[in-house]
Amino acid sequence: MKHLRRLLVAAALLVLPCASNLRAEQGEIIKDLSVANIERMLDALKLEYKEVQPGIYRFTIGGYKVLLFNKGNNLQFYASFKKKVTFGRVNEWNASQGRYTRAYLDKDGDPCIEADLDISGGVAYGTLAVFFDKWIKNLARFTQHIDFR
Repeated sequence: MKHLRRLLVAAALLVLPCASNLRAEQGEIIKDLSVANIERMLDALKLEYKEVQPGIYRFTIGGYKVLLFNKGNNLQFYASFKKKVTFGRVNEWNASQGRYTRAYLDKDGDPCIEADLDISGGVAYGTLAVFFDKWIKNLARFTQHIDFR
C-alpha cells in the first residue's frame, strides 16, 4: 500500500507537467494521442512498460498488472484478477463505486475492471491527468472491494 501511495503522489506531480509537454501550447486541446505522447506519460510516471502490440501497453501499478489500450482518439485501462468473486460482489462495485469504471466477470469467471476516455471531441491536459489519477485510485479501491491481495 505504501508503494501505491507513492505512485499516487508521483501521478499528481508528474502527469500534469508531462501532459503539458505533449504539445507546444499549454492551452491546446488534445484530440488524439500518438505513441510518443503515451510513452512520455508512462515514462513520467516512472512505469516500466512494454508495448505488447501496437497501441497496447502492459505495466504494473501498485503490484497489479494493467493494460492500456491507445486507439489514438480513445484510451482504455484494463485489469483482471485470478480470484473467485461472486457476480453480486462485482455488481455491488458497479452500483456503488463504478462511476468512472465498470467491473465484470470474464469468460473464466475472473473479475475485471475497465475505464475508458474518449478524447475525439478534444480534452484539456488536466483531463488526462485526472483520468490516470482516477484509474490508479479506483484500481486500489477495486482490489480492496474484491479482497484481492
